[in-house]
Amino acid sequence: MNSILKAGAATELKGLISYEEGSIANLDLAHTDNMKFVLMAFDEGTGLTPHRAPGNAILTALEGKAIIGYEGQDYELTAGQSFRFDKNGLHSVTAQGKFKMSLLLVLE
Repeated sequence: MNSILKAGAATELKGLISYEEGSIANLDLAHTDNMKFVLMAFDEGTGLTPHRAPGNAILTALEGKAIIGYEGQDYELTAGQSFRFDKNGLHSVTAQGKFKMSLLLVLE
């Protein structure tokens, strides 16, 4: 568990990660052999090209909006919404302006 998260204290996840100009920032909050919980901050004009999920995953938009490509269809995701990927699901993320998200990945 990342020590940035304090036990017994409320935390606004989007405030834990900052944007990096022209790139995608990552912050691991928790990681085990079969689970990973990560925050990501996408600067305007950035995204993840199509790739396959190595496990079941839940993405939650924390700030801004993005287009989620999943198995050939596009979905708009805005702050407060979540989206699930199946293991090996082909997906992409394209930020629409600045975008922050959390990702829970469960590896089997």
